[in-house]
Amino acid sequence: MNRVDLSQINNWDIKFRPMFGNIIKELAEKNKDIVFVVADSARACRCDGFEKCPEQFVDCGIAEQNMTGVAAGLARGGKKPVTFAFSPFASERCFEQIRVDVAYSELDMVIVGSEGGIGMGTQGVTHFGWEDIAVMSSLPGMTVFCPADHVAMISLLERALETKGPVYLRMNGGVPEKIYDDRKPFEKGGAVVYEKGTDINFIVSGPLLSEVQKAQKELKEEGISVGVADIFCIKPMDERVVLELAGASKALITVEEHTVVNGMGSMAANILAAHGCGCILKKIGLPDEYPHTVSPYRDMLKEYGFTTRDFVAAAKKIIGLKEG
Repeated sequence: MNRVDLSQINNWDIKFRPMFGNIIKELAEKNKDIVFVVADSARACRCDGFEKCPEQFVDCGIAEQNMTGVAAGLARGGKKPVTFAFSPFASERCFEQIRVDVAYSELDMVIVGSEGGIGMGTQGVTHFGWEDIAVMSSLPGMTVFCPADHVAMISLLERALETKGPVYLRMNGGVPEKIYDDRKPFEKGGAVVYEKGTDINFIVSGPLLSEVQKAQKELKEEGISVGVADIFCIKPMDERVVLELAGASKALITVEEHTVVNGMGSMAANILAAHGCGCILKKIGLPDEYPHTVSPYRDMLKEYGFTTRDFVAAAKKIIGLKEG
C-alpha cells in the first residue's frame, strides 16, 4: 500500500478528526481500492467528498447500520472500506451489522470511531464513547487500535488497511500532544515501552499518554522509579509487556479514557490473573456510571481525574507515600 509522506504534513496542531480527514483523502488518492463510507459524518472530519477520486467516497446519510452494510458489501467485492462516525455511532448503533456482516464474515474493513471517551464534551451522553472498546473488543477476530498522537493515528490507519480481518480504530477528542516522530514503533508489536520502573509502571491507551509521561517525570524527580508503556494495540494486547511491567514493579496502573468495566484495564487484569501474577493493579478510567453533567472536553478531563496531578497522586498513594 502507498503510504502517507509524513514530512509533507504542515499543520500538526489540529484535532484528530480533521487530520484523519486529510489522511484518508490522501490514502484514497494513492490507493484505488480504498473506499471511504460515511453516515453524513464526513464534514465532521472536514472531508466532504474526494475531488480526485469521487467514486471512492460513499455517503449513506444518517444511517450507520446501512453504512456498515454497504461497506461490508464493498469488502466482499475486494475493496478496502473505511467507515467513519463518532465512536458510539460507529460501534454501538450498528453493532449487529458489525458482528454479523463484518466480524463473523472475517471481512477486511476498518471502522473508525471518533471522539472516543468524553471527547464530545458538551454534546451530551448520547455522543460519549463510554464503552466502545468493551463492545468492539468482545468480537472474535476484531483488532482494536487507540493512537496517542497524529503520527500514531496515521501509522495505525495504514496498518489497519494492511491487516487481515476487521479493525476498530478509536480516536479521542482534543488536540493531541506530539509524542512520536516516525512510524517505526508501529511497524510491529502492540506496545511501546518507556522504561520499566521498580516502584510503579503505567500502561496507557490513547493521548492521555502525554499526561502520564509528565507524571512519570515528576515522580522520577522525587526518586520514585516509574515506567510507562503505550498500549496502542488494545486487542490483541501484548501480554509479554504487561507481565514484564507487572513483574518488575510493586504495582501496575492502567490509564484509559473509557469505562473501567471491560476496557483496557480489565484486559490487563485478565492477563495478570491467567498467569498468576500477584501484582497490585489500579485501574484509572471513567466510572461505571453515566455523567450527570456535560462540560468542555478539557474540563471533563479534570473532572474525571485525567491530569498529571491525578496520576502522580495515584502512584504515590499506591506505594504509601501519600494519603488520598
